[in-house]
Amino acid sequence: MNAPIVIFAFNRSEPLRRLIDSLKECKEAIDSDLFVFVDGARSIAEAEKVKQVQELVKSVGGFKTVNYQFSSVNEGLGISIINGVREVLSKYGTVIVLEDDLIVQPNFLQFMNDALNRYENNEKVFSICGYTNKVTIPNDYPYDVYFCPRSSSWGWGTWRNRWETVDWNLEPWENYRKYKKTFNNWGGSDCFGMLENWKKGRNKSWAIRFCFAQFLQGKLSLFPTKSFIVNDGFDGKGTNCKKWSRFKYELIDGNKRTLNYPTTVSENPQLTKQAIAYNSIMIRIWSKIMYFIYR
Repeated sequence: MNAPIVIFAFNRSEPLRRLIDSLKECKEAIDSDLFVFVDGARSIAEAEKVKQVQELVKSVGGFKTVNYQFSSVNEGLGISIINGVREVLSKYGTVIVLEDDLIVQPNFLQFMNDALNRYENNEKVFSICGYTNKVTIPNDYPYDVYFCPRSSSWGWGTWRNRWETVDWNLEPWENYRKYKKTFNNWGGSDCFGMLENWKKGRNKSWAIRFCFAQFLQGKLSLFPTKSFIVNDGFDGKGTNCKKWSRFKYELIDGNKRTLNYPTTVSENPQLTKQAIAYNSIMIRIWSKIMYFIYR
């Protein structure tokens, strides 16, 4: 059985159309249930764009079933994802999640379903990620996937028993402040700052809370050595993405159907170091400069 696909959309119909078209290039789509959650408009001026997205969703075909929910208010991405994923997991037990500015390779669904089935009963694995930062594979590394501490939110999947372990409210907060240094060492210099900023109401990130739960439990995420995902959102029109990205990727051949998996769930230190380096202090400072130039 294929995992259900969940898409979170908002006010951009063309990126959503491109994502759906790319999903339909996956042969598993016709046997997969699709759920689309569309957030509500933030203003009267935005309502027409949201309506266009809703009309597009109503016309979608090419999947086993198409299910959708349209919010009458703007909940924000964080609340939308937490509630939507929880709802689908309560019925199916596993899920593949995408946001509307992503494009997938034709073998994306096969990879996600294979990996979700392979590691369902190995609770050392917290999530399956379809995107990967560009990494240089060691000459003696024979696999097409690797394990990394910090999950990615650009095309991912998980299971209900992992999702239910996340403390979304981070209470009591004082119990967590002691992890500032170790959390940053674990996943990159931005980790604790993002977590603290959520607590102070400065961002709405669900992903950093998911990663924090992963950190506390000492679990890993599975990544491909080449990405199944293109993030098409760096056009300056998205809510959370700028016109420039520090994240670089190399796409996998969309016709590659067989991947070589390691027999044990453990990190490769060279690959972890490269992946986490995208969140180093110096790279993030450079990013802020580039964001200013390309704003």
